[in-house]
Amino acid sequence: MSLLKEAWPASRLVMVLSDGVQDTARQRLRSEWTKRLRATVAEPVYAELWMDIERVCKNSRETPWPEPSLPLFQQFAHMGERKPYEDVYFERRGRLAALVLAAVADSEPWRLKEVENGLLEICQEYTWALPAHVREEDTVTPPWQQVDLFASETAQMLAEILLLLGEELNGHVVAGVREEVERRVLEPVFWQPRHFEWETAEHNWAAVCASGCGIAALLLAEDSQGKAVAIEKMLGTLDYFLEGYGEDGGCPEGVGYWVYGFGYFIYFADMLRAFSGEAVNILTSEKIGEIAAFAERVHLSDGIFANYSDSSETERLPSGLVSYLNDLQGRRSALPFHVSGLLEDPCRRWAHVLRNLVWTNPLAFGSGEAAVDYLPQLGWMMCRSRSSSHSSSHGRAARTKAGSGAMLAFSAKGGHNNGPHNHNDLGHFILHGDGENLLCDLGAGLYTKAYFSPGRESIVNISSGGHSVPVVNGTMQQSGARAKAVVLDIAVDEQKEARTGTRLKLDLTSAYPAEELTVFTRSFAWTVLEGNEGARLTITDHFEFESSGVSMKPWDVEELLISRFQPMTGAGFVEWQGTKAAVRLDYDANMLRPRIEAVKHVDHDGVSFVFYKTSLKWSSDRWNGSASVDCNLFFIIYQSSC
Repeated sequence: MSLLKEAWPASRLVMVLSDGVQDTARQRLRSEWTKRLRATVAEPVYAELWMDIERVCKNSRETPWPEPSLPLFQQFAHMGERKPYEDVYFERRGRLAALVLAAVADSEPWRLKEVENGLLEICQEYTWALPAHVREEDTVTPPWQQVDLFASETAQMLAEILLLLGEELNGHVVAGVREEVERRVLEPVFWQPRHFEWETAEHNWAAVCASGCGIAALLLAEDSQGKAVAIEKMLGTLDYFLEGYGEDGGCPEGVGYWVYGFGYFIYFADMLRAFSGEAVNILTSEKIGEIAAFAERVHLSDGIFANYSDSSETERLPSGLVSYLNDLQGRRSALPFHVSGLLEDPCRRWAHVLRNLVWTNPLAFGSGEAAVDYLPQLGWMMCRSRSSSHSSSHGRAARTKAGSGAMLAFSAKGGHNNGPHNHNDLGHFILHGDGENLLCDLGAGLYTKAYFSPGRESIVNISSGGHSVPVVNGTMQQSGARAKAVVLDIAVDEQKEARTGTRLKLDLTSAYPAEELTVFTRSFAWTVLEGNEGARLTITDHFEFESSGVSMKPWDVEELLISRFQPMTGAGFVEWQGTKAAVRLDYDANMLRPRIEAVKHVDHDGVSFVFYKTSLKWSSDRWNGSASVDCNLFFIIYQSSC
């Protein structure tokens, strides 16, 4: 459905994007941004960010700009390595962002010269696209006109820099920047268009690319009709992006990509509203409101999230974006308040850091409440319960710090195994205690060529073997839309408080291509313990295996549990101790054989870490060859005294 494009065709846009409106918007936005940026220098909440900016500026003056050399560029094609070139690429953009923000705050001539040199550095690059996104087989579009996420971001960044400082910079530099944005982005996307796959994508690429290209066209295109046609085209791409969300507003790529895709959607929407004299507002639909609430719904506590797909559990959301969305929805955020430093973002994204400075409102943040959230189209459930200030573990009580107690939470995932940034993780779950995911999702692995190539299911972050789900007869979950979780039963407390109990039962049979398996269901039951001294999660896995007459083929099931915390074991139990909370699992020691494996791995940023895979294995010889069996896992999560 083409809601945005149909509502705002070029014939209508050209009337609201008149030169007079554009000039007024340009002057107002430049004045507002400049005034706000300068004010933040003296405000304590921005001190860390400004220290990062000055640190990067100092480094830029003392060391040469890193060179995006051809050998680095070719490492992806030759060895599948992305990081060496990308580190250089993002450092260069971080340097330019810091130099510009410092020059806006203090427009001394020498600072403006640094900005001009930085702009020329970016304009001299071979291509603004990353090597992993350049299609070498494309003989029609040269690499410098292949528009990916980061070429789009670069075009937006340069256009907004000219908006802020263009009148103070050397005219030849400004002309050169405009020419490069025109040649590398506006021409291949709009004036002599080539079709890019992101134009009809239903994920973050559509929003980031459409927003970056759209803002560049808004700020730099001089022909009103051409500008209107360009914006109409990008509105069509944003329609595809919104199609990737269900009516529940859930983002299948996880909160990290929600920030990326929906964040850039918001940045474009705001710019379009400003440059149309408030005439064009694409943020009024009920679905946009649901999408805007997604991060709150998957937030567990203290900035830790249910992080299915390629997201991190420790996402720090841009304070400017969250402030804007809070204002849009007329409420305060349950997310913790933090203004991110420039260096916290490995990609040094200009759009985020600028708006963190000009949009952030510390008063828009508050505290979270215990609640249950269920996203039916996405198939994710989140249950949060506030424990009392006492905690207990099987009769042991411990006094903890004064306060309202720890936030204990549980999340489970249904859906299907064909999402963007897909992991094979149907039935996977997370247990969270006061700011830590004690049973966790590993999130994204290190991005390499293999990570997005056939056979990617063998990578532990993607494989069901790296998630808290069973292995059946040695078989992992399969990829694709045919592997889906069917909801058989669900019960959510009407008051949205996880006190009286929450249930979810999923049929996961289609996820496993094991011939002998005829039925597999996983049931979750979450209840708060008496006195709010913890919470109980009961998982019941029901399996039915094919039999022939009086006999059946042997089978085995291995229950997997994933954690970054080293577990302790005893007779019939496993316990994971976090900083402030703990999880204890009780199981039938007569039927299940435990094994714990420490796995060395690297995270999305290439940093080494160890996670622990707990295996509970059982087989047909322990169940007298039965073709129908249940496995019960009893978890207690409680606030600990440690």
